[in-house]
Amino acid sequence: MNKNPFLWLFIAIFFLLFPHSPSALEITALGNLGNLFFDTGRTASLQSANLPFQSNLAFWGTLSAEEALSDTLRFSASFENDPLLRNRVYTRIGFDGGFVKLSVGPFFGPFNTADSILTSGLSTTLRLELPGFVFGSFRSDSTIGAGISAPGDYVQERSEIAIGFWVPHVITTLRIASDSFTEKQSATLNTKDNRTRYELIAEVYKKNVPYTAKVHLGFQSLSRSYIGTLGTSKDELGDLFVGLDLNAQVSEGLSILAGVESPIYAWGIRGLASPSSSTILYEVKTGVVYTFPKNIN
Repeated sequence: MNKNPFLWLFIAIFFLLFPHSPSALEITALGNLGNLFFDTGRTASLQSANLPFQSNLAFWGTLSAEEALSDTLRFSASFENDPLLRNRVYTRIGFDGGFVKLSVGPFFGPFNTADSILTSGLSTTLRLELPGFVFGSFRSDSTIGAGISAPGDYVQERSEIAIGFWVPHVITTLRIASDSFTEKQSATLNTKDNRTRYELIAEVYKKNVPYTAKVHLGFQSLSRSYIGTLGTSKDELGDLFVGLDLNAQVSEGLSILAGVESPIYAWGIRGLASPSSSTILYEVKTGVVYTFPKNIN
């Protein structure tokens, strides 16, 4: 299991950022449990040991808050953690111009390696939208710095492009996303964990009904590369996945989230042996969203 004491530090910082009585403040807490990851503690490929893909159970989550500063400006702060990108803390300012929406701000990677306590980067999201018709969004997160030169140095990167459109009671989105974490393990070895997803998302809703459902399916490539002085070896797993997320508003301002995703079929790529037929790969999640009423003083 992935234990993360840094979450408690973020909670303390969160209350310093929002010490006043909240107004239109939205808080989200989400927990995930899954096993579709490579072992980040390995320093040699599975293929070199004649091993198939082996699932690794992990727990991760998100804690975030977003508040409207005006009709066009929003401020958000979040702590995010997962077994691939590790720890990130985001702070963003968002501008809503109707047709154009822009969100930008720094992010930090705290305590991800023993030799690097804190790294910094920049996160930018641009969304162009004709409400009710079509939208496109672009996101880029990348660590800023001199690269990886000493053991413990690392780079966190996330890229995403999506296009979507509205039809009656359904928002359909085509999305491509790539996440990577590159770390210098030693003077002679770098590792790179990478995940690329191609997915179709259909969010089903109905006016005045307090439930929404989101179905997503697609192809995912998960890999771990070992880059040494004598060459590069790479373990890669592909899977066709399907998932379902549910959102239920149980009272004014309070919603409960739940979801599950699992591969329909998973196979080894580039020589990696496929996982055992008895291995069940999955991800489950649950969480809550609470929005404080606007009339709180």
